Amino acid sequence: MTSMNSAPSMDENSFEIEKMAPSTRSFLIGRRSAVAMAAAAAAILPSLGATAISNSEPTASLPLDDFALGDGMWKQLKESKDLSVSALDDFLVPAYFATYAARFLVNYDEAIASWWRQEEITYSLLGDEKRQSKLGKSFGSMARSIQIALDSFIRQPKFQNNPSEAFAELLGMFLSTYGRDQEAKRQIGLLFSMLPSKDIPDKVGQFAITQQTTDASADNNIANDMMSRDYSALLPAEYRVVKAIDDSLSIQPPLRVYAIGESGETGQTATGTPFGPLASTPLIRERPSFSPSIYGLFGISGATGCALTHSVVIPLDVVKTRAQTNPDEFSDLLAGSQKIVQEEGIQGLLLGAQATLAGYFWYGLSVYPSYTFFKRLFTQTVLAPEVSAIHANDISLVAGAFAAVIASIGLTPLEAARIRVVADPDTYRPLGLSGTLDAIAAEDKDLGWQALYAGFPSLLSRQVIFGSIKFLAFERTSEAIFAAAPGLRDATWTALTVSLVAGGLSGAVSSIVSQPADSLLTFVAQNNRGTSSMGLIDGCRVMIREDGVGSLFRGLSSRCLWAGSIIAGQFLLYDVFRTLFGVTNDDLSQVYQISIQ
Repeated sequence: MTSMNSAPSMDENSFEIEKMAPSTRSFLIGRRSAVAMAAAAAAILPSLGATAISNSEPTASLPLDDFALGDGMWKQLKESKDLSVSALDDFLVPAYFATYAARFLVNYDEAIASWWRQEEITYSLLGDEKRQSKLGKSFGSMARSIQIALDSFIRQPKFQNNPSEAFAELLGMFLSTYGRDQEAKRQIGLLFSMLPSKDIPDKVGQFAITQQTTDASADNNIANDMMSRDYSALLPAEYRVVKAIDDSLSIQPPLRVYAIGESGETGQTATGTPFGPLASTPLIRERPSFSPSIYGLFGISGATGCALTHSVVIPLDVVKTRAQTNPDEFSDLLAGSQKIVQEEGIQGLLLGAQATLAGYFWYGLSVYPSYTFFKRLFTQTVLAPEVSAIHANDISLVAGAFAAVIASIGLTPLEAARIRVVADPDTYRPLGLSGTLDAIAAEDKDLGWQALYAGFPSLLSRQVIFGSIKFLAFERTSEAIFAAAPGLRDATWTALTVSLVAGGLSGAVSSIVSQPADSLLTFVAQNNRGTSSMGLIDGCRVMIREDGVGSLFRGLSSRCLWAGSIIAGQFLLYDVFRTLFGVTNDDLSQVYQISIQ
């Protein structure tokens, strides 16, 4: 691997062309797409009902399918061969050739130029460092898609393993497709003169040669600096293709062209070149739309995962509930468990199992597809792309909150029944789930079935807080782990391990934040406060007045253990069943492929 500070080696992927430098003149690089900065909407989330409108100037959007040099198409990632390549020598097309070709196409191919304008708009509101990282990832992935296409063209059987002949034909295609003026031809000449000397087509000399002499003192650090900040920049007018005495072609002023091995450039595994990063994978996107069957499989995966994990931690939930309803006798997790077993037998730790399984089957069935739906809705429809990019965390929180509202509608009666059975097993356990629900509804004839929703405000508060933090913490923790160790994505078991770890952390964090609401839910259900109007603030005031501030955090230690265990298992099993049902991120992603014939 070549260091950035060391001289490049003289091979196909790393070499230096000696050139003369031009006289000093200002360095003006290519064109830059005009991106109007949209004003950040201060009320982005309080006014989600209104569509956010981008302030950027409208531009005609040309799909990548209209790539002029060949056939551009989006294919299902799972149906495509493994396109992740790491070794530099796996390609006949050098890395630096691919990245400069990407820059050229960003300027001269209408479809790729349109795509790049949209990428710039999408990240226009981010801070400089984050925007540059996001654009670098997009550029590197497109460069890899282009390299794969060019390499497939070069390897066609008709060329009989003769790259020089293939590059010559490719040069003709570039000229006929994009060589509309002298500047375009100069850029094409520069691009193909970057090839190893044995592969530079002779035809370059017919349109790109200049006898201009240059000043060898030109400072190319300016070029490197500008290109690192603008992925659409091209080499300016002082760079020319010249012929030496021995008829060899080179670029003047001297241009160091090299590729260094994989690094963490732009926050991803990429090959570094003077013209930008070359990602290890091609351009990939999530499918533009999900069918109802996909959301259904999300729901089944979530329901199965939630029911299974909650069934495992029912004993923890029983002790937690007893600690909240009877703190004097159940202040310690271990001691509380032993007391229940001694007095009620092992079955005492399984109180409320019916309500738990039914409630969290519904929870998983509703919350996971709802979260995905609302997140995609806000990102793709409600908000402009640049607003979505800068408010990614807010979108995750709000999507989680909306999903929690839907889940709480079905969960509230079942949670009320579970708490009654755990708090007073002698009265409610013999009745079973349906009998307990009927008994609660019959306690107040004026309210009737509405009594089942007496704890709705407090449960809703708990679930909205818990669900929002849960999804956000899980996603950001997973991103941080994969950013630190990208190789963990490569194997299924390591990816699932990340889900387990991220789920455990998100569950613990969510339980701490939502603990007061959970304590209030138990307080309302236990005391049958008979109204669905007791909100979080009013309920907390009552609890503090009657039992002190500490009452809001009863059972916190057991709940942290409970939540960490259950959310870790939840996300793990959710991913396991998504894999079995064929609706993983890879199943729902598309890869951009180009065919040049």
